[in-house]
Amino acid sequence: MIELNALPFWIVCAAAVTLLVPVRSIAFRTLLLACLNLTFLGLLLRWQSIGLVGAIVVVYLLLQLVDRPRYRAAIGALIAIVIVALFVVHKLPRVATHLGVAGVGRILALVGYSYVALRMVEMLRAVFERRHPAPDFASTVNYLLPFHMLAAGPIQAYDDFVRHKSDQFEPTAYDVLLALERISSGLVKKFVLAYLLQRVFLTNLEAPGPYFLLEMQLTLVWLYLDFSAYSDIASGVGILIGVSTPENFNRPLLARNVIEFWERWHISLSLFIRRNVFIPIQMFLMRRNEGRAPLLSAVTAIGISFVLCGVWHGIGYGFLIWGAVQAGGLIVARVYGHVLQRRLGRAGLKRYLENPWLHAAGVFLTFELQAVAVAAVIRG
Repeated sequence: MIELNALPFWIVCAAAVTLLVPVRSIAFRTLLLACLNLTFLGLLLRWQSIGLVGAIVVVYLLLQLVDRPRYRAAIGALIAIVIVALFVVHKLPRVATHLGVAGVGRILALVGYSYVALRMVEMLRAVFERRHPAPDFASTVNYLLPFHMLAAGPIQAYDDFVRHKSDQFEPTAYDVLLALERISSGLVKKFVLAYLLQRVFLTNLEAPGPYFLLEMQLTLVWLYLDFSAYSDIASGVGILIGVSTPENFNRPLLARNVIEFWERWHISLSLFIRRNVFIPIQMFLMRRNEGRAPLLSAVTAIGISFVLCGVWHGIGYGFLIWGAVQAGGLIVARVYGHVLQRRLGRAGLKRYLENPWLHAAGVFLTFELQAVAVAAVIRG
């Protein structure tokens, strides 16, 4: 895993700020950023980065073929199979060792392949659907392997990447101060708050008795502080170097239900699931049912989406339970909201949502559900 207290990350950050800020040519900025991303991979993986660069070259060439009608279906299917196969190697080290590709599994872990795979899906789908032409090699590198996002995990939509990659970059004093504030906030969260919370209070949920219940709550708080710290730092670096970086968190622990929680927690993953899993499944079911039972179609799509989301996080019983808990919470919230809408009407529903006691109860129940889900992963 990429550690933010490691020297290579900050060396490349400093080089990126120094080299990219004066550049006004979009083409030269794109090329220079690709060189910086590849340099970071070289510092991270050393000689093994040669194999990864070769893999990116292959992806780039295959995407050029996807852009041609004659080869679109076959090459698109081939890339999809490779993405899934590498995901299995990444998530199941024993399989990688059995197949004699343990080194590949290590490289995939170091670059955060779980997130790279989703970016590959985004790019493949955009080219396959002809929403965008196949990217040049530098853009392929910059989208799949942005050095400041590899540790944090924001999953930038490919449409957003294409829309912003030609933006002019002229940072103001406010931009610099905002970036430094975000980076400082991330460092304090990661190396002060999360560190102290983990060292003083957490036992990996091995403590017995009532303390176990307290630790469940603190573990969720720790996870938020640690995870959002990476995203804060990525956002700050993105501002400094002029690279659009999605926001990933918006006070998720204050969400009143699971639907709102996933609008605030790991936002880029939520949007990816919505774009690439939930909506396609829901639309397929709606067409198959000729528009009947829309709530059932939505509920089914939610269930499938978050079970797959659990598998994406990790292959094991704990993550399957986590995905099932998220799916169940989302389904209950969706059905409950539908029932309230029918019984209370628009005005009554507005009064219900504005009730502070009901809001507080919703926040408490949502927090507890997420704490239980995280505990299931750790103990599973």
